[in-house]
Amino acid sequence: MDKDIIQLIRKLVNRSFMTLTEIQNETDATKRQIMYRLEKLNILIEDNNLIPITIGNQKEFIITNDTRDFLVEFLYEINDDIDYYFDREERKIYIYLRLFVDREYVSLQHFISTLQISKSTIIQDINELSHELKEQNIVLKNDRTEGYYLEGSEMNIRRFMMKLLIYSISEHQNTLVFDKFVNDLHLSTFDYSKLIIQELAETYDISFVEDRLTEFIYIYIFLSTRIIEGRHVNPNAYNMPNLEMIQTFKEYKFTNALIDYFPNKECISDLDRKYISSWILGISVGNVEDMTEDCLIIGQLVGKIMTRFELLSGVHYRDSETIFRHIFSHFRPAYYRLLFKLPIYNPLKNRVIDEYNGLYLLVKETMKPFASIFGEEINDDELAYLTMHFASVYTAKREEEVIRRKKALIVCLNGIGSSVILYYELSSLFPELEFQYPIEVSQFNIDEYPADIVFTTQYFRGLRNLPIPVIKVSPIMDASERYSVFREVSTQLNFDGSKHPSYDEISTILRKHVGHVEQEQQLIHELMSVFLQIPTSIQPVAEEAITLRSIISEDLVSLKVDSQTPEEVLQLSGDCLLNAGMVTQQYVDSVLSIQKMNPTYYVIAPHIALPHTTPTKGALKLAMGITTLKTPIYFGNNEKDPVKYVFYLSAIDNESHIGAMTELLELMNDEKFLSLLDETEDVQEVLDYIAL
Repeated sequence: MDKDIIQLIRKLVNRSFMTLTEIQNETDATKRQIMYRLEKLNILIEDNNLIPITIGNQKEFIITNDTRDFLVEFLYEINDDIDYYFDREERKIYIYLRLFVDREYVSLQHFISTLQISKSTIIQDINELSHELKEQNIVLKNDRTEGYYLEGSEMNIRRFMMKLLIYSISEHQNTLVFDKFVNDLHLSTFDYSKLIIQELAETYDISFVEDRLTEFIYIYIFLSTRIIEGRHVNPNAYNMPNLEMIQTFKEYKFTNALIDYFPNKECISDLDRKYISSWILGISVGNVEDMTEDCLIIGQLVGKIMTRFELLSGVHYRDSETIFRHIFSHFRPAYYRLLFKLPIYNPLKNRVIDEYNGLYLLVKETMKPFASIFGEEINDDELAYLTMHFASVYTAKREEEVIRRKKALIVCLNGIGSSVILYYELSSLFPELEFQYPIEVSQFNIDEYPADIVFTTQYFRGLRNLPIPVIKVSPIMDASERYSVFREVSTQLNFDGSKHPSYDEISTILRKHVGHVEQEQQLIHELMSVFLQIPTSIQPVAEEAITLRSIISEDLVSLKVDSQTPEEVLQLSGDCLLNAGMVTQQYVDSVLSIQKMNPTYYVIAPHIALPHTTPTKGALKLAMGITTLKTPIYFGNNEKDPVKYVFYLSAIDNESHIGAMTELLELMNDEKFLSLLDETEDVQEVLDYIAL
């Protein structure tokens, strides 16, 4: 079947309400192309004696429940009995896997006959793959004796396989190419491997996020096949961390039990067993209650990360223990991924960076000192995941009690971080609903978790034939997606929101009365938010509204101050905000009390202190004071003393100042700005530089 038609089916079954315009925007296809694909799809539907899909008055797709159920089942039943033609990326994956398992002589003709494509097409695919492999220090070679084969570091070859697989599953939720490969080479089947892995996971109390479980099953099938064929890690060529404690972990015991289920277990060396164990550590969910040998090490790291984030951001945690558990559960697998250089792909990375940019930059700055543990900078994918966990700091249930009529359930396949964000975002968007805390797919049972509506980040088989609405949502939503979800829920539950204008209606009115509009899509999304009165409190900050310059006034800046002790400079800096009516005496006293208990606490970077305390101690207005010292002062931090600059923060909540703090971090790394603070006695010159 045509890949574009399958893409259309996926789009239609994942939402209960979708318009022609939305399909066009999401697929980059023209109206004519969409209608052609719909015509072909309706032939399939009518051949199965079902009602075809039609277009309604609002240009929405109208699909009966029976037709929708058929399409969902159709997606699950696509196999070799249905003609499915791989695109170029899928063909390159197949080619690489064929070379990766390293079973026998492979020629060009093997690929031509297996993939049923022309010689010129397969040569082009191989050339593209070869170019991509060179960037990873892997060479795709070909000669008459050995045919096509891979040459390079065993670790690089394994990582590339993992990258291909993780990206394909995370980005496209499509495993057809892997299933075909498994069938063609008669490898262990996915279903058989999943049955064993799930049984062992229960035995050894190992918790996988649903998507990571799928990835691991395929990776294990392909990796174990390669290892059995004699492709082992060379301990002399690869500096794998020597962590003897791994042998005490339940993940190592799980690995040995898993290997015992498959033939040729004697071919898998102890080093490879540790490598597989490290992979399991990198994808399973950490649990602080397990009290493993690494619990103290990772717990201390998480504590330091939380403290540094609190210092840099000016945020004070509402529920430190809960946040610690959330971050620990993510950071333990992240720790081993980074330690063993295991690949990761975060499909939400760009969305997180766009939607939570200020928070992301704070997390990035927070993690800089910890990069030395892993011998390299922490990648953006990992940073984005951490940002998702810290985003929960900014969310809290409304204090007032809301009369609730219907129950809602969230089923999340993307892990704890995104489920926390989604939980609070949906709770804020629909205060009429009582949301249960998110669950994973493996926990889903409508009898155990009764609900009137289900929200899911990905459609799965267990949702079929439910007598209640099922709404597909993105783990992190922009304005357009919030509107779309609001409209779907309003339609399904007969809320008043269904009466609001649609995207197409707003677009038509604008074009009729205004004509061409610059950034039309952004304007429409903002208008939708106004119509719906979508809450914005769940957003980390309104970064455009509050700048660093807007919270610093001339009377809050003191240059070349002659102070002798940390307490003296903190008192002086605090008095500036006190006299300006930004804080109370209690706030200044609280800052000094913290300093007395932990003299190095406020020193966040070389020569820089950032004193602040919780808003409840007497923060009256959002403000920032700046004090420079005539003579640097020692706070007791051997690495960052002496302190030359003091930035005194008054934050009234955990949200509104994040954009300003992001700007401050940039200035802290700006040598010109720091030099200016060293030299000038002109307050206005400092303020002008900040305003640039």
